[in-house]
Amino acid sequence: MRKLPNLNATRAFEAAARHGSFAAAADELGVSHAAVSRHVRNLEMELGVELFERHARHVVLTGEGSLFARTVARSFADLALGVGRLRRGTAKGTVVLDVETDLAVVWLMPRLTAEALDALRLNVDLRCRPDPPRSLPGDVDLVLTWGPAALIGFRSEPFLDLNAFPVASPALIAKGPDPVSPDFYAAHRLIHERGLYWWRRYCEAAGVILDDVDNHLFFNRTHLCIDAALRGLGIAIGDHLSCGQHLRSGRLVQLPGPVLPGREQYHLLTPDTPHLSRPARQMRDWLRKAAQN
Repeated sequence: MRKLPNLNATRAFEAAARHGSFAAAADELGVSHAAVSRHVRNLEMELGVELFERHARHVVLTGEGSLFARTVARSFADLALGVGRLRRGTAKGTVVLDVETDLAVVWLMPRLTAEALDALRLNVDLRCRPDPPRSLPGDVDLVLTWGPAALIGFRSEPFLDLNAFPVASPALIAKGPDPVSPDFYAAHRLIHERGLYWWRRYCEAAGVILDDVDNHLFFNRTHLCIDAALRGLGIAIGDHLSCGQHLRSGRLVQLPGPVLPGREQYHLLTPDTPHLSRPARQMRDWLRKAAQN
């Protein structure tokens, strides 16, 4: 075990270094001037160096004293931060939720309102990432991810099932031709997420020849595709999760045609343990309820 200097003496030194005065340090700590002086002298003897130059009405840190003062100040600040975290954790509890960015933007954040947080009475540590995780740090309590994402130490349950369909802004639809006609897709830009997968599936189901479309716009995030459709830049493949509020407001319109069942669905991952922490149970139950509404 590493030998540390006497804590009371170190505390007296830190206060004296900060104030540049034994008397001011004594006032802060509620002890006598002599007690501070004695603590500092004992610390100097323990360390084998002089920490202060002593003058009639004040003290000045030596070079060694300045170095030690910076170290002590950082250590005390870290200690205070750790104590604060423990106290906050004891009072409310903290849950670490790992979630894909798209799901956080289009589904979680609109539901994680101030009222919801007040009701949960939890400190929520939300960590977003662009893709399904291959591994996770040990402090993660819950995961929301696309697909089952079998991770060691976690159990997976279906969370949100999605069906896909084309969407466009009313302004773009007004330009024609009739959206019932396959010519509508050839007349406008198709908006893709990463590749042609969803549009190939839709065109096959709808009898649209994808090769007739030579105007494309690609993004690597779902919410960017939907934003582009909102701006009238083209036709996107959406779902009720990413487009629900825009469909209800009339800013986007679901185009006539087939609805594609999703390949996969979002999953909720929880630690594979019989004793889930109270904060994790609370957040899991809230997520399940939110997914049903």
